[in-house]
Amino acid sequence: MEKFKLKLEARNIKSPNATRREGNIPATIYGPGIESESVQIDAKEFSRLPHAAYSHIIELAGADSKPVSAIIRNVQRRATTQQVLNIEFYRVSSDRKLTVQVPLKFVGTSPAVGLGGLIQENYQEAEIECFPADIPDFIEVDMSLIEQLDHGIHFSELTVSNKIKILNPADEIVVRVVTPRAVPTPEEEAKAAAAAAGAAAPAAAAAAAPAGKEAEGAKPAAAAAK
Repeated sequence: MEKFKLKLEARNIKSPNATRREGNIPATIYGPGIESESVQIDAKEFSRLPHAAYSHIIELAGADSKPVSAIIRNVQRRATTQQVLNIEFYRVSSDRKLTVQVPLKFVGTSPAVGLGGLIQENYQEAEIECFPADIPDFIEVDMSLIEQLDHGIHFSELTVSNKIKILNPADEIVVRVVTPRAVPTPEEEAKAAAAAAGAAAPAAAAAAAPAGKEAEGAKPAAAAAK
């Protein structure tokens, strides 16, 4: 498991917006048995983290503090620009299990694809529980296991270490190879359109009939008024 590093500084009393204007991101470190701590992270340094860092241990170190092992629990972003507004780090202990999301890596080739099937990926990540030292870089999904059309791989079929527990429902389908939908020919489309028009005509006539009868019934009343 790769470990990533970030430098942190104690957050001063400036407002969050002022902190961001200086090129830093307000952040919080919390965890079991410790008080929440307000810090700040260099925005450019954080932007250079690869996506894999979001599911791995990050070593946070300041100039006057010992390194802290943590994972990213939440990243708040501005909806319009995706600017990072705030980060929550969860401090981990080597003797405590934790829950994290790890990416799925699709490997191999499905024989069902050779039969004309299309791959349908339902999940890109798996939720697991394990000790911090046992977090994998990814979990492999062996596509060669899908030999027939409209078959798939369930979470229960993924191979992981006995130190890792997958928390996703065992019967959920991670990926499947489906039969492609047939594209209708122009002749088939014309027949379908004609059939739809033929079915719609009686319904339209039935809907218009009551209105016509009501109009006929109104004529004597109008004549009587004269």
